[in-house]
Amino acid sequence: MVALLFQLLPIFVYFGLGVLLKRVGLADKSHGEFLLRFVFFVTLPLLILTTVPTIELSFSKALLPLVNITINFGCMLVMYLLARKQNLDLKATGTAVVNAGIHNNSFMFPFILAVFGQSGFADAVLLDLGNAIWMATVVYLLAFRFGGEAHDRWTMLRRIMKSPLIWSLVVSVTMALSGIAVPASVLTIINPLALMTSPLILVALGLFFSMKITNARLALQIVAARMGVGVAVGAALALLLGAEGDAFAVIVTCSAAPIGFNALTYSSLAKLDTDLSASAVSISILAGLIGIPLLLFALTVV
Repeated sequence: MVALLFQLLPIFVYFGLGVLLKRVGLADKSHGEFLLRFVFFVTLPLLILTTVPTIELSFSKALLPLVNITINFGCMLVMYLLARKQNLDLKATGTAVVNAGIHNNSFMFPFILAVFGQSGFADAVLLDLGNAIWMATVVYLLAFRFGGEAHDRWTMLRRIMKSPLIWSLVVSVTMALSGIAVPASVLTIINPLALMTSPLILVALGLFFSMKITNARLALQIVAARMGVGVAVGAALALLLGAEGDAFAVIVTCSAAPIGFNALTYSSLAKLDTDLSASAVSISILAGLIGIPLLLFALTVV
């Protein structure tokens, strides 16, 4: 456990730096938004380009996006049934379902890179492809349905298809299948930027973190549905697929990811309960910081 904590120590240091910068007034959420945009448009696509072409793709890896979609569906279904049982109003139900249905895989990338390296990160990226497709279609449509507003259902899908992450993944998978490697001269330029991904994500998460909690009981239920049900479904699917070793551990670990920040964006756009969404996201980040290292320890000592 001590060795694992030393591996994960930079994660807590970078996250704490973001919290500290916010507390002393040197940065705020707007700076965190910029850092996440910089990661999304620059460093993460480059990290994908330096990693995915080096892996050997197989049928089981091709199923990873579907695995993530199935996990998200299970989390949303359980949360919807819990909401119905408690007779929650339409807005609260929609907020709960939307938050339960989106992974924050970016949160997981630093953990995966620290413990499993680039091969594990490649699996996490393929899992995230399923999350992106699910988020851009089903979750987006449900958010506005629960919000009671009509909306162009293909707007977010078109935006996702323009995403540099999607295209970097398409290019990387094509290179992996064709055996084409990134030229060494190009790697010399893009590697330093690619390696900035984990620290920038963690500093940004620290800037976003808040302990201002609204409707704590329901927020905790949402987190349990997202992370608890997620890890249970993920473990079951990993066993069903016959995943072993690091591949099994990566699937299970990513299944326990906190709530994605896009849940808060969707809640705002669809006029759902943004205070409840923000509370659930913050609790899930805290739960992830505590629970993910414990889960990794359990998986790596087996």
